[in-house]
Amino acid sequence: MQQYQKQKGYTMVLFIAFIIAVLLAGFSLYDNGTVASERIRMQNTADATAYSTMNVLSRDMNFIAYTNRAMVANQVAMAQMVGLSSWIHMLDRMIQNIDDVATWAQLFPPVGVPLKRVTKIIATITDKGKRAFDKFAGFTIKALDAYGLVISKSQHGFQIITVDMAVATYNEVSKANDADIKQGFVTGTYAAMTLAKTWKKELDRNKYASTRRGRDQKRWLARYREFAGVVRDSRDPFSSKRSRPWMNWIGAGLAGFSLKASIQKIGGTDFREVKQGRGRNLQWEWTAMDTVSFWLRVKTWWSTKTFEAIPMGGGAAHALNGGRRGNKDNFAYRSQSRNQATFFNQGSRLDEKKKWRRWGNGAWQNGMTASQAAYVDRGNNLERTKGLRAFWDLKKNEKKDTGPQMISMLTKDTDKVRLQQTLDEESTDYNRSATFNIEQQGSIANETLYGLSKAETYFSRPKDLWPRPDGYREYGNLYNPFWQTRLIDTNIKERLAAIAAAHLM
Repeated sequence: MQQYQKQKGYTMVLFIAFIIAVLLAGFSLYDNGTVASERIRMQNTADATAYSTMNVLSRDMNFIAYTNRAMVANQVAMAQMVGLSSWIHMLDRMIQNIDDVATWAQLFPPVGVPLKRVTKIIATITDKGKRAFDKFAGFTIKALDAYGLVISKSQHGFQIITVDMAVATYNEVSKANDADIKQGFVTGTYAAMTLAKTWKKELDRNKYASTRRGRDQKRWLARYREFAGVVRDSRDPFSSKRSRPWMNWIGAGLAGFSLKASIQKIGGTDFREVKQGRGRNLQWEWTAMDTVSFWLRVKTWWSTKTFEAIPMGGGAAHALNGGRRGNKDNFAYRSQSRNQATFFNQGSRLDEKKKWRRWGNGAWQNGMTASQAAYVDRGNNLERTKGLRAFWDLKKNEKKDTGPQMISMLTKDTDKVRLQQTLDEESTDYNRSATFNIEQQGSIANETLYGLSKAETYFSRPKDLWPRPDGYREYGNLYNPFWQTRLIDTNIKERLAAIAAAHLM
């Protein structure tokens, strides 16, 4: 009978094999966990870098919106000065006319002599007040015009500062989140190129308005006319329309005949588009007129006639564009009244058939008074101006809410990551054998971790804080400072471009 001997040591072999598997799994889990943690940290750093850098650009767009609004307000302030001068000239002319009537009233001394004394005092006061205000208005318009240049230049200056701030933010935010982040020339250039490309695509500096042919000139002319439309829409009620009847058709009638009278006060301030000399460049200037006339309406059973009976008083004022060649202080109101219609939004004109709707918000409807005002105040040019200055705006006329974008790409070498291989190289206490060296075939591509993120500016007007009076939705524009920043997903083309850029490192 064969006897079997007990075998010893097999359990130890199985135990050693098990321990090796556990150790390999432990090393692998440690490295996988460390890499996963570092990837999350890299992505968070890339997100923070892209968001913070893009936020600097959003501030620049809001600064453009603020300064565009400031230039609009600057122009409206000029309109107020021109409108007030026109209104004061109208008032003075009315007093002067009354004083002339009082001169004839002296033929009846008991009434005429005291009346003349009163009207003469009032006429002297209004005349001096008119002259003093014109000097003040001229100085104010000159200061506002100079300030408009400062505002325009500040947009360009702030952008230079913004570029430096964006570069500093990109570097400082990434380093603050992870000091071991590597910012190579390729990745930094890639981020700058994506931002510059979208910035050039979305925004443009409108240098001047011209009717010349060319893609840029056509776009700039459209933007300038839109700017002029915003200026007109921003006028205060006094500047835009000073028209209201002082007496509204009072009279009587009998047996098919009636006679009614009315005193019509009409006036306003307009932002006129004019050509600069013989060239094709355009500019805008302020012109105002106020007229008061006595009207009659005679009605019979066969016809009704309404006509201006007595011109009571009128005034006009303007701030001419100083860039036009041969621009004199005298302003040809008569000739301009024949060919210049009032402009509204986007440069559209009123009906040309309604001739009284010329500049002055219909002041020419009082034709006799307007002609007198145009002649008497033909030299009332308060100050020459430069009109609308260069400004930044969105390049395309599209209904959209998004703006420029940028892609942040960051890298980190694996020797900065606490993997087992790194520990082996740094530690002198132990050294793993080749059996446990699981990284010999490579664990991370190119021995580098990557972080890719994308951010963009977008326009959003909070309805609960700043609702529009008309209730309409407001799309992205550079007249209201509601630009913000958000993170968005990268597309496949951008990812492939990032991979190609990474292989160039």
